[in-house]
Amino acid sequence: MDTNMDKIHYKGWEIVPTVLPTSDNKFTASCDIERANADGVEVFEGATMQFVRDTEDDAITAACEEAIRQIDNIIANPLVRLA
Repeated sequence: MDTNMDKIHYKGWEIVPTVLPTSDNKFTASCDIERANADGVEVFEGATMQFVRDTEDDAITAACEEAIRQIDNIIANPLVRLA
């Protein structure tokens, strides 16, 4: 079952975490990031890699910390786009 969490607001961006259980009783999480602009909502799907952790909270925390780094990088250099 795909579990989309509430969006997290950060510096004008939205972080959208998704967490899933794994077959070995762990959790995997990743984040999309998005922001509203004049043309609508710009979405960076799969902005983070998958983080596998023992608990759901740890997986979400790791993915959200990476999303925050991605946003900070984009703010620091707007010409850089996510790979």
